[in-house]
Amino acid sequence: MSNFIKVPLAVNPARSFASVSTTIAGSRLSGGGTIVAGTTSASAATSVSPAGGSGATFTMASSGTAIANVTLTCSGVGEGYKVGDVITVAIISPASGLGSATAEMTFTVIAADLVAIEGSATNEYALIPIDNVACVSGVSTTACDIQVLEYNEATSSSAAGKVTKYTITMDDVPATTKAALQADVAAAIIKAASAENSQPEVKFTFDAECVSVVLS
Repeated sequence: MSNFIKVPLAVNPARSFASVSTTIAGSRLSGGGTIVAGTTSASAATSVSPAGGSGATFTMASSGTAIANVTLTCSGVGEGYKVGDVITVAIISPASGLGSATAEMTFTVIAADLVAIEGSATNEYALIPIDNVACVSGVSTTACDIQVLEYNEATSSSAAGKVTKYTITMDDVPATTKAALQADVAAAIIKAASAENSQPEVKFTFDAECVSVVLS
């Protein structure tokens, strides 16, 4: 038998900014009006078009008075943003010793700004072999492990019987549960095991979205 399950990979799910250290260079920005240089600025809220994302905030640093000298640093990662969204950063009011901007600034979100995903228009599914599955473990609301018994040539000849695992990582919105995630994956494995050479697709409860499948 050579059975697999297909795990659908979200192509552009709504998600958070990658981290509070995500930076946006001035070369990507427009607007800003009159800019006052400063080591940092007060944190500025954002809005997004089209509507969906919320909660991201940014501080500003500027080595000069031109928009090209500005760097924005994420100070609140938010949720619900997609590649292609246009983010508007609110006016940053002046404060003693801090940078400021008299007008809103805008930039377009790129993949590198957001939590990394594996899916793309040419990579819509991950295939996981199920012939030697030992168990399915729900790790959390956003992760599930498939434990696999296999010989791992990349390690050494002494790795016969080694347990490796596929970790399925989900986005945190739409939210699912650890039990539902485990059950969804197990159901597809059971279906594949009962039909030789099949590739049933995992159907995630609550329309949960998978961001990566990693073998370790």
